[in-house]
Amino acid sequence: MNELSPHAAQLRAAMAGPPQDAPWSGGLWAACAQLTPAELGMLLPVAYRTLADEDAPDHARQVAREVTWTKVQPSFTSLTLTELFLALAESPRPRDVRFAAGGLLRCTEAWDEEALRKPAAVLVEVAGRKADETADAALAVAPLAGPDAERELAGQLRELYADSPLRSAEIEVLLATGPRERALVAEDRRYAPLTGEWPLLTDAALGPSAEELHTELARQVLSTAADHLAALHAGRIPYAADKAFTASDTDTLWRAARRALRRDEPWAGQLLATLLPHSAVAPTTAKTLPSQAACIGLAQAVEAHPTPEAVAALREARRVVRHAGVTKKLDRTLRRAERNLARRPELALRLTDLGFDADGVRRLPCGPYTAVLTVGEEATLAWERADGRALKSLPAAARRDHPEEVAAARDFLAKARAQIRTLIRGVEGGYLEGTVHRYDRWRDALDQSAVVRGTARRLIWEVEYAPGEWRAVLPAAEPAEDAPEPAGSAAVRLWHPARATAAERHYWRDRIAELGLRQPFRQAYREHYGPEDTGDGATGDGDTGHKATGSGATESGAPGSGATANRATGGSAHSTVMFHGHLLRIEAVLGLAVRQGWNIEDEVLVLPVGELTACFVIAGSLYPGASGWAEAMEVKLFRADGSPQPLAEVDAVRLSEILRAVDLLVSAGSFGWCETHAHEPGAWQQLNRLYDQPLGAGARMRREALRRILAAQIASGRVELGARQLLLDGRYAVHLATGRVTRDGDPVEISLPTGRRAVPLPFLPYDETLLERVVRTVEHLM
Repeated sequence: MNELSPHAAQLRAAMAGPPQDAPWSGGLWAACAQLTPAELGMLLPVAYRTLADEDAPDHARQVAREVTWTKVQPSFTSLTLTELFLALAESPRPRDVRFAAGGLLRCTEAWDEEALRKPAAVLVEVAGRKADETADAALAVAPLAGPDAERELAGQLRELYADSPLRSAEIEVLLATGPRERALVAEDRRYAPLTGEWPLLTDAALGPSAEELHTELARQVLSTAADHLAALHAGRIPYAADKAFTASDTDTLWRAARRALRRDEPWAGQLLATLLPHSAVAPTTAKTLPSQAACIGLAQAVEAHPTPEAVAALREARRVVRHAGVTKKLDRTLRRAERNLARRPELALRLTDLGFDADGVRRLPCGPYTAVLTVGEEATLAWERADGRALKSLPAAARRDHPEEVAAARDFLAKARAQIRTLIRGVEGGYLEGTVHRYDRWRDALDQSAVVRGTARRLIWEVEYAPGEWRAVLPAAEPAEDAPEPAGSAAVRLWHPARATAAERHYWRDRIAELGLRQPFRQAYREHYGPEDTGDGATGDGDTGHKATGSGATESGAPGSGATANRATGGSAHSTVMFHGHLLRIEAVLGLAVRQGWNIEDEVLVLPVGELTACFVIAGSLYPGASGWAEAMEVKLFRADGSPQPLAEVDAVRLSEILRAVDLLVSAGSFGWCETHAHEPGAWQQLNRLYDQPLGAGARMRREALRRILAAQIASGRVELGARQLLLDGRYAVHLATGRVTRDGDPVEISLPTGRRAVPLPFLPYDETLLERVVRTVEHLM
């Protein structure tokens, strides 16, 4: 392509000619955003020359800056790649070699090595002034600069990394490869690009060679690091805090772990099971680490490309770490890693074998006693005598005479519970990712793993028997005799209420209650939402489906709000105002947002969801540590290229989960029953306002559950479920969204008994603090 479109030609002319009044429709930014990759590749050399020219007019420099800030991925022909090298070499800076290396990967033709030789030599020479910052990119460009330039750079790097054995080994392997292979390593960067840098190429764009690059080197690096840390913990190497690896070795470790996990190498999990815990805790009783940077770097690699084994290693590192700051970082990384596991459906149901038998039981001898570990709805530990008689608790003799065996049993219990948590979060995260499993692999996972079976059998699944024909199944129920066996390649996905009819939702809720199943997470009683521009809002069964609804937060922050009544009836096709107008406590919102994967960008909360980005606008200045009150505004969706995404075109389940995530923040930031805020000034006024609001999605789900939990009391006439509240004996009213209790209209302070005095709870279909409190309140008042 040698011709530019009219707006691209205007941009090039503006960087070289006099200013124009209004040359671009929609503004300069819009003109740059319309550039194709090839057009950007043609304009970048001009932009770099303009920015390097101190005599260039201000308007030309402004246009050049906007061109270089464009988020479009550039591409180059052989000719435009040569122009790029020549432009960078005219006024070179050390970091410019990164653009040259990136251009090699983005060149769609065979490049002209002879034309590139001279500018490449200039770029490599200048990059050598800051070799520690530009080493990988300089190595990629060095072969084009000639053998003398490459030898000089290699000697400089060997001297620079003499005290970094892992990095030195990586450099030696790179020197045996060509420019493209080295450029692939330079592209594999740990941190996001800065303003003016090109977007990093995706794994798919890099091609299979990126996946196969230096696999053996990755294994060697991780093995060497694991041996080093093992020797440190064994006392064969003197310990010094944060001295186990240099900064360069840490970056090499991160790259090696990322490559191994991206390819799901079978040896990666075993090595990380040693590396992560050993890097997280000192061999002494100190609260320091052998290498904080290595620990965080390995954790970030697991977050980006999680496997069940790597997540288990990360959880073990979190368990043993003593450093308070690292503990918080590992907590955040672990949550994101568990969510990201849903993006790898072929791995999400694969768990490490813990030795449970087909019934989900494992027995561990402990002297004359036996530890009996069982997995079902949860992992439990019980004790038996040698003759098989059950014990109420662990005997003191076992603790005294067999402390190691007792510790091993408890450690095994912790690992089983960690596996269950990881599995639950990974499976639930599949809603946002649109995870689909193959039927044969899904069936084998249930058959082979007691942990998977104990969790997955309590969930409702959908199997595609024919294209577009999905049937819902509950493995915990008896299978229908006439149900055919699906094909091994059939698709399996989690059932979601947003895809079901009202009758189907009622059926599964009744079925769950009939079987007395406690689901691993909310599924049958899950809140579901629709786009406002189709006429749907936060929906619940048995009501009219308010577009914007009010409620309160639960103590645990579970979804239960919706929002206050809309002051507007609609939003646009690209946004929803269903949460508009709700008053939020900023610190509560931000505290939960961090744990749920939201980030703050330009004072707006953003949540990456696959190829989409959800933005939740709050009328206030958002930054880490912000506090006070602010008003909820609209929710918007954007595509990867920054263009608005119409809500009606988003998959129903994904849209519902995005709005549910926003509702979770609104719930956490608004007032419901909450001990910590019950006596704050204005708390009762806020509760009174919420008391009069229509129910939110979470509160309507609560009503659905209470209708089944208190079926006997409702049948007797003592309990009546109203539109917004539960009535007891015609006198007491318990609001379903706030938990507030009134008697004949007057507020009643309820102090529920705890401990042994507490009334035993009936079956609850899911865990929620406010649901539990409402049930306990009814039992207490009765």
